[in-house]
Amino acid sequence: MNTRKFNGITSLILTAIAALIALVVMSLTWWVLGGLFLAIMIITPQAILRTYCAKCPCKAHCAHVFPGKMAMAFEKEAGPYTPAELIIMIGSLGLLIGLPQFWLWQYPVLFVIYWILSGIAFLQIWLTICPNCNNVYCPVKAMAKRG
Repeated sequence: MNTRKFNGITSLILTAIAALIALVVMSLTWWVLGGLFLAIMIITPQAILRTYCAKCPCKAHCAHVFPGKMAMAFEKEAGPYTPAELIIMIGSLGLLIGLPQFWLWQYPVLFVIYWILSGIAFLQIWLTICPNCNNVYCPVKAMAKRG
């Protein structure tokens, strides 16, 4: 396994663990809130796969591996992202990351663990995956080049 794929897979695992921590914290607060966040954890990755990953020209050799393989099933042609697709991706990530912050803040140790895991995953993606990705349509790739 090469460095890109290692970082791609581990960044997904770290993100999933962080989301599970958020799910536990929100479930401790109120089971309905936990159920809502569980639905978000199921729906948002699907939305990202269908609108963003499915249009990526690199899905056959995606560093994240599993999303690339799943995105190939949608058979969308690679091309520039529409404003609606970008809004869905940003909104999905915003819900997944932003929604649990209030409840995580009430458990400082879990809040710190959540952000350490998320920070490592972000750095893996930003420093290892984005610079070596060939998705010319990705606005994150363009930002990674400048940063």
